[in-house]
Amino acid sequence: MVYTEFGRLHVSPQEIVVIPRGIKFSVHLEGESRGYIAELYKGHLFIPERGPIGANGLANERDFEFPVAWYDKSESNWTIIQKFCGHFFSFEQTFSPFNVVAWHGNYLPFKYDLNKYCAMNSVTYDHPVRGII
Repeated sequence: MVYTEFGRLHVSPQEIVVIPRGIKFSVHLEGESRGYIAELYKGHLFIPERGPIGANGLANERDFEFPVAWYDKSESNWTIIQKFCGHFFSFEQTFSPFNVVAWHGNYLPFKYDLNKYCAMNSVTYDHPVRGII
């Protein structure tokens, strides 16, 4: 489970999570787990145009999932660790960093199930247009 300022994301195997720069988050693991963290140093991650492939392949926008609104109103001690210019800084606070109840805009974390990705010119699926019945 990934907790963010925007809500929670339940992440299963074969799913990836993208957390934009500057967003507070916490990862809670259940049982044995493994993962990979990559940090983008320049610019922002964005989904490129798909050109002539259109809506029939690669990663569809409708398959990206965003957190469901949730907030934590607990009043306990928290240690916040932030990275800035390659250095780590920490501070203490007596309220949850996940106490945001609303937001405006589209700068938020998301997850994507890699099993939904359809590579073109391969045999990923028998037909790229799936789920349209």
